[in-house]
Amino acid sequence: MAKIHKMEERIELNCPAEKIFEMLRAKQPDIAELCSDKVPSIKAHQGDWLSVGSTRKWDLIIGEKTTYVIDRIDAIDEENMKITRSIIDGEIMTNYRSLIGHVQTIPKENDKNSCIFIASLEYEKINENAPEPKEFLNFGLGVIKQLGHSLNSAN
Repeated sequence: MAKIHKMEERIELNCPAEKIFEMLRAKQPDIAELCSDKVPSIKAHQGDWLSVGSTRKWDLIIGEKTTYVIDRIDAIDEENMKITRSIIDGEIMTNYRSLIGHVQTIPKENDKNSCIFIASLEYEKINENAPEPKEFLNFGLGVIKQLGHSLNSAN
């Protein structure tokens, strides 16, 4: 039986939760403008930017390496500001049968200009020797930190 692994990280951002969620939900092309050193390009691959089932191709620079991923939107929960996406193509998938990411922004109770950002991955390795996708998760968190800083500066 397949073993599904999970990892999760939480970070605090000095940016309203709604701004980060909107950027990840509907303004993904702006991510390439604000984080061009990490994400030089994002393009709609199939469908649009907003619909469940649509896909995007992300060109990425992780460390010194240029790569890409294609993801599919699996679910959008606007009330809880949560998005679920599956990575369906890219070099990273040589190590995994499945790789599903969940992101959520939670407003801080006492500070509407700050939030908690939660990123988690659920994955099934191709084999026991496949690495944990920690570098990929950390890369994504680095992009989110950069976005949060940019969006906070725009306030």
